[in-house]
Amino acid sequence: MAKKCVVTVEGGLGKNVMFTAMLKELAKKYEKIYVLSPYFDVFKACPYVTDAFPMGQVSTLYQQLCLSDDCDVLWKEPYTNQKFIKKQVHLFDAWAEELGITLSEKAMDMVPQISRYTELPLVKTQTEELLKQLNGQKFILIQLCGGQSPLAPQLDKDGKLIPYNDHNEGLKRNYYRGQELVDLLKKAYPEHRILHFALPNEPSYEGADKVQAPYLVFHELCKHADKVVCTDSSLQHLATGVCKDVTVIWGETRPEHFGYACNKNICAKNVMNSQPYFRPLGASPAFVDFPTPEEVLKVVKK
Repeated sequence: MAKKCVVTVEGGLGKNVMFTAMLKELAKKYEKIYVLSPYFDVFKACPYVTDAFPMGQVSTLYQQLCLSDDCDVLWKEPYTNQKFIKKQVHLFDAWAEELGITLSEKAMDMVPQISRYTELPLVKTQTEELLKQLNGQKFILIQLCGGQSPLAPQLDKDGKLIPYNDHNEGLKRNYYRGQELVDLLKKAYPEHRILHFALPNEPSYEGADKVQAPYLVFHELCKHADKVVCTDSSLQHLATGVCKDVTVIWGETRPEHFGYACNKNICAKNVMNSQPYFRPLGASPAFVDFPTPEEVLKVVKK
């Protein structure tokens, strides 16, 4: 049996952060784990990874590993797993089946594994600078939109912001009553500052400070946040396991497929069982009956 493996992880930031939880399981089978990913820095911060490589800049070591008899090459896509497409299992279960491993705990009890910043010292430095600016003030982190890659340029050829097409977000996760929710949070927690994790072309909210920082800085900020309020997007995965008070607002997706038991999950009132995940037909035309801002705040306060 090979003692090493090289794993390719594609997809968005949230999916890559999720996969760090799977590496804890893979580490029981392999002595050394190497990862190829567009978010390679996420894996450099994972204690179970020997090294990580950015896509598009493949190293000689990566090529040698792939050709080595003592290294398994794992390029498995959980989104193509039939049980997952049919909404029968959690993404972690689908990954385990594709990788040929058995999970040691229930899928929803797993959490991302990001804790090592020896190769990424700027993450700690930038986090400390932001915390210094807050000067001890309590804060709540929010992310109410998503579905875009923070690695993709958000400017057109003339340097103008590309409009955010909220109605074409394939999985209907964007909370369209964000301003109302921010207003309620400000009223309920007047001593708190609200920090907004969002790309430049995503909606802004009055009363919330949109912060531009590397995504791993937000992972560190989650450790200091009083609360995190987000949709099923990357902040959910960055916060899980490091912030004790995370509220996730679910639209078309569901926590039993993408979420974590340790979080406070509040779901849309209509269940979209007629729509498979990651369909090739584009965005669903269906209306998602999200919980009201008042209902969300009630969960946040629990």
